[in-house]
Amino acid sequence: MDNLVKIVDLLDFDEFVKVTTGIVSGAAEEDAHFVVISADFSNFKDINKTYGVEAGDKLIARLADAFIGSEDCVVACHSYSDHIVGLFQYASFDKWDEKRKELTQFQIDFCAKNRSEFPKTAIHLNTGVYIINDNSEQITSCVDKANIARRSIKGVYTVPYGIYTEAMQKQKETESKIIPLFEKALEEEAILVYLQPKMSVKNKGIKGAEALTRLLDEDGKVVSPDVFIPILEDSGKIIELDHYVMRYVFKMIRSWLDQGKKVVPVSINLSKIHFYYDTLVENIISEFDQYGISPEYVEFEVTESVFFEETSFLIDKIEELRAHGFKVSVDDFGSGYSSLNMIGILPVDIIKLDKGFIKNSLNNAKGKNIIKGLIKILNEIEMDIVCEGIENSDEEKTVYEFGCDTMQGFLYDRPIPVVDFETKYIM
Repeated sequence: MDNLVKIVDLLDFDEFVKVTTGIVSGAAEEDAHFVVISADFSNFKDINKTYGVEAGDKLIARLADAFIGSEDCVVACHSYSDHIVGLFQYASFDKWDEKRKELTQFQIDFCAKNRSEFPKTAIHLNTGVYIINDNSEQITSCVDKANIARRSIKGVYTVPYGIYTEAMQKQKETESKIIPLFEKALEEEAILVYLQPKMSVKNKGIKGAEALTRLLDEDGKVVSPDVFIPILEDSGKIIELDHYVMRYVFKMIRSWLDQGKKVVPVSINLSKIHFYYDTLVENIISEFDQYGISPEYVEFEVTESVFFEETSFLIDKIEELRAHGFKVSVDDFGSGYSSLNMIGILPVDIIKLDKGFIKNSLNNAKGKNIIKGLIKILNEIEMDIVCEGIENSDEEKTVYEFGCDTMQGFLYDRPIPVVDFETKYIM
């Protein structure tokens, strides 16, 4: 960096673009190698909520100082919210490869240094890296790509940083198509609601159902939930989808009752974003009361991973839902790392054992003993149990003998349109 004057002041974004454009484009004919690094905090809203905005601002300032304090940082900026972006220069890309280990250590050291001051929240950085191969590329484009890399690992605690790839860009392009598609479907009430049955092995009949959604693209083809759900979660629009499903399910149950049909409980998924709103339960009850149905017909599913960071205020809202008569289940139980520790503190009614957990455990004797023991414990503490992902009669037989009667999976049915579900299961 002998040919550059290091800028140590933290700039705003517009100044950053102006300064870095001059630095990078001015070095286009030289053997200068640049990297853009973008970072933010995994759970900054939680930090602000727990410790206050002033403490959050202090943490942002510390991250900015850590960027500027790096010997390879040319200039950095506070772009918005808790995001810090820096331009780094290296003598060669071989030198950058050596520095990658230092980037990992930088994050470890920064988080460890601040963890003791913020013990009630997880201090973790999401970091994205873009290696500039063409020094004539616009800086705004470089920052966008670093941010794409950052968002690609948001909330993934096992990956120290993401490095931009063309595949990430394609994912970004997919996102740009999904949001307008969703908004149009929402406006036209064209989001498809499917139901997947939950079956009782003992009674050889239906015991409940889970409401799931599907989107159609402009050609009428189904967009996989694995594609659109994460995009809606990242954008915050998952709340709109969940409320759409609630209204649909409440209205559907009312229709079943009016027609004198058999009614089974239907579960609705709640994203963790809902729990950041103090009016969550109030909003649900306000909508629910319009249909004059009993809460015994409605169950709310919350995925296991939600509880890892937000346990205290989540539990309060779940207890409110249960106080109104709704049952609450934990979905994907066994997919995380703290499941056994959580059993004693979760105020829930139903545990849904994750299909991956079931599959892996039924492959060997030790795994079977784990599943058998877990089901035994859950039965002893009077938790209802649902085993997900049951695909064949051998799995059904084994899990049933272990003590689980309610099952869900392709052995019984895939998620199907409501009209087909009604024909097969609701008489």
